This record gives sequence, structure tokens and C-alpha cells, in this order.
Amino acid sequence: MHNKLIFNRGFQNAVLSLAVKTIKLRYKNSFLGLFWSMLNPLAFLLILIIVFKQINHIENFALYALSGLIFWNFLSASILQVITSFIDNASILKSINLNPLCFPLSAIVSAIFNLLLSLIPFFIIMFFLGYKLDISIITFIPFLLITAIFILGIGMLLGTINVFFRDIQLLWNTIIPAFFYFTPIAYTPELVPESQRYLLKLNPFYYFIESFHDIFYRSQFPSAQNIGISIILAIISITLGYYSFTKLKKGFISNI
Repeated sequence: MHNKLIFNRGFQNAVLSLAVKTIKLRYKNSFLGLFWSMLNPLAFLLILIIVFKQINHIENFALYALSGLIFWNFLSASILQVITSFIDNASILKSINLNPLCFPLSAIVSAIFNLLLSLIPFFIIMFFLGYKLDISIITFIPFLLITAIFILGIGMLLGTINVFFRDIQLLWNTIIPAFFYFTPIAYTPELVPESQRYLLKLNPFYYFIESFHDIFYRSQFPSAQNIGISIILAIISITLGYYSFTKLKKGFISNI
């Protein structure tokens, strides 16, 4: 039933309309528009260069950090967008007979579109920093889709619970900065003592960021292990997210 719904043209149009609305609202009355999406990673890059200038031994640190920051920003911001998608669209949900599944899907569609647009100026910056285009770039779109499924699943799981307990959104905003430092963005995994390196791999974001580093910093195909684990994480997250959504969506209207 739900598979038929997803391939229903009316459902697809609703998702796309909501995604376009989200994009328009994001840049409404904004003079710089899309360039605001560049500001956050570039500001963080400047801070990281200043802070780690004397202690990092990473070749071409600026490119390494920027290639991680772009996709870290996508991961963390997109998950938050999906988490809050039900609450943000409460008025629509209450007034129109629309399947709530439209909201997280439109959130991830708009996030992907925003990322792809922002990559145009970022590519210019990365080439300036020394990025070398390689055949491994062909893995970017497939891996981006795997990442999007992971984001959608995590976001739907937390977003569904957030409808009933608004602490989830606040908790996410609290713990995500810790995940930033727990993820190898400003340092390589090799800088962590080998006896403690397994702790990094307990972080699900590790596998996604390292794969993006492979594509955009190392100019090589992501490792089979990282790709495999990323796929497993995506399957687990979308399964848990969709299951929680189907079980609890009946209570949305009364709690939103």
C-alpha cells in the first residue's frame, strides 16, 4: 500500500511542491541567497585552520577539512530538517488530508537540492585548494543517495518521537556538536592512538565522512568496508524510521 503511495503522481507532486516551498522560504528576501549555505563550512574552515595550524600534520589540511565540513554540514542540518518537518508543517497537516510522509521526504529532497547547488561554488574553491578530479567522482551520486536514505531514516525515527516528546529536537541540538569532534573532520583517524581507534568506528557518521574524504580529498574510490557499513546503516535507519512512523502517525494530529 505504501509502495503504491510513494509512486502515486499526486504524492510525488506534493513532495516536490513542499520541497520547492522550503527552498523558496529559505532564501526569501535574502540578498546573498545560496551563498549563505557556504558561510557555515567556510567559517568553520577558517577556525579550524587557525586552531590546528600548529598541531596538524595533514597534507593540504584546508582541502581535507573543507571536504569533510561540506558533508558534515549536510548531514547534521538535514537530519534536523527531517526531525522538525512534522512540527514545522503542523498547520498543513491539520488542514489538508495529506500523508505525513510527504514532509520528511520533501525535507530531504530540498536538502539534497541545496547541497548540489552549493557544490558548484565549492568545487571552484576545492580546485583552488588542490582537488584533483578523478574517476572516483562517479561514486558521489550513488553514495549521496545512500547517505540521504540514512538521514531520512534517522530523521523520521527521531522526528516521529519528537511529535510526542519535543525534548528530542533539543537533545539533538545538544549532542550534535559532540559528534562533530567525534568525527574525523579536522583530524585523520591515524592521529588517534590505534588502541582507541575502534571508538571512532562506533560513530555512524565516521563511515560517511571518510567516504566523502576518499572521493573529494584522496581522489579515490571509497573503501568497500566503508561503503558496505554505510549501506547497512542506511537500511537499519530507514527500517527503524519507517516502522516508528507507521506505528505512531495516527497520534500526530492530536499531539502536533
